[in-house]
Amino acid sequence: MTRQSETPEPSGEGFSVKETEKKPTRSARRYVLALPVQLACGSGLTRDVSAGGVYFLTDQAYPLDSQLDLTLLFDATVPESPIQVQCHARVVRVEPRSDGVGIAAAITSLSFA
Repeated sequence: MTRQSETPEPSGEGFSVKETEKKPTRSARRYVLALPVQLACGSGLTRDVSAGGVYFLTDQAYPLDSQLDLTLLFDATVPESPIQVQCHARVVRVEPRSDGVGIAAAITSLSFA
């Protein structure tokens, strides 16, 4: 019985773990959060949030590379009002979906209201 080598043959056959590994493209950890989003024309709900960006579902389509202002609402305990984070962002991905439009946006600036 012959045994196949786990390392690639000189002919290029076989596989290499290094060839199949992908480098992470995100620079900040993402958090799965469903937060209300207020937009100039409508509203939405986040799917995930990071220090550098946000992905949210809405019924409004935005052009790729467009700038938008949005406000993320973090719940607070009564009697405190919700924490509002106002963000300026650039649309980096638009995904038509059966339940609306998915928008991925890179946050370019933010402030707490």
